[in-house]
Amino acid sequence: MELHGKTAAFLSAHGFIQPAVESLNDTLLYDMERGLASESDGSPYSASEPMIVAPGSIPYACPSGRKVVVVDAGGTNFRSCLVTFAPDGSFEISNLKKTTMPGFERELTKEEFYDSLAENLDYLKDMSPRIGFCFSYAMQITKDGDGQILVFSKEIKAQEAVGTYVGQSLSEALVRRGWKRPEKITLLNDTMAALLAGTVNCTTGKRFSSYVGFVLGTGINNAYIEYAPVKKAAGDDSDRHIVICECGMYDRLYQSEFDRDADSRSVKPGASILEKMCSGVYLGKVAFSMLSQACTDRLFSENFRSGFRAAGSVSPADIDTFLYTPFDQETPFGKILSKGTEEDRNILYVLLDTLIERTARIVASVLSASVLKSGKGTVPAEPVCIVCNGTTFWRTHDLYEKVQYHMRDILTNTYRRYYEIVKIENDITLGTATAALM
Repeated sequence: MELHGKTAAFLSAHGFIQPAVESLNDTLLYDMERGLASESDGSPYSASEPMIVAPGSIPYACPSGRKVVVVDAGGTNFRSCLVTFAPDGSFEISNLKKTTMPGFERELTKEEFYDSLAENLDYLKDMSPRIGFCFSYAMQITKDGDGQILVFSKEIKAQEAVGTYVGQSLSEALVRRGWKRPEKITLLNDTMAALLAGTVNCTTGKRFSSYVGFVLGTGINNAYIEYAPVKKAAGDDSDRHIVICECGMYDRLYQSEFDRDADSRSVKPGASILEKMCSGVYLGKVAFSMLSQACTDRLFSENFRSGFRAAGSVSPADIDTFLYTPFDQETPFGKILSKGTEEDRNILYVLLDTLIERTARIVASVLSASVLKSGKGTVPAEPVCIVCNGTTFWRTHDLYEKVQYHMRDILTNTYRRYYEIVKIENDITLGTATAALM
């Protein structure tokens, strides 16, 4: 008990508390309702999630016999490829290339940003008149499938590009580089792509009542299908709409001193609070702040404190390798602990596992709110299909198991809603290609 009492006292002293899943789920649902009803009016109860309604119908079968260029602008990586659909609905990915996302390393002007995107695509020049562009940052999707950038997150630095239309601007940049003007560039984000991959990834003998797309990697976001009338979709007579929530922008979470410290050193302090408390690009920064304070408060031995200060940083990979193999002396934390004590090892484990537990609670709340807002999943044999993507979600130590525990408690036990979390290979690519040919 002394170990847990010591760590609990430390966390409490610095304002680190675990959110109650049901309470966070309720506040997220309220925020989602507000976001669907109107734009932010600046009041204390305004929605922090923009709740972006995507135009167009929802497909339930793969396109066939077509080629499409697919672009995936994620957190730190920029991926591109050619997708070819066979007549039977199967697809082949070729010409795959991955580079660093423009704007991650330094501030870019609007022209530099789009020219960098176009340059990365030169090797696919004119291979298809259709381009599907998965752009995983907050944007307003227009009726013709373009996307206007609302804000950059995940530490991307291209402020001049905010407010521009991605498809139009990229098309102009491609033409400047000698391309034929693309017939259409369709914009969507990764959560919408994941959701669409679920709709066309039919499994014999299964039936889902609805679909949710969720990504927890460098950043975090979710999308679901809304079946009730949507004020923002006035003039669109469809009976269902894909809604991209941008849950990472939710800002009504209590921040610990560690969160506020990590936030203060980010590109945009005060923005995207939920994302900064659990996504991959920030998890290591929060852990570093937590452990630095623990060293200051002398929770660790002098040898550990000396080794940790020399290391100077913590990455999500450092957290995982330690939690998966706490006695491996070749990992970054293992090397520090080789000169420390067994109490150091156990305190470190408890603190890092506590951080993962908070991430799990936030994720469970986001996913539960998505399922409940859809109104589906009421029949056990027809659950809501939650397509999850992202290395942080799938690889973080014990995260999936913790998320399942909390979701079963709130969704199944409390609300009698049923869901299934699935992993689809190449889901973002499949969903993006499908959107481009819709």
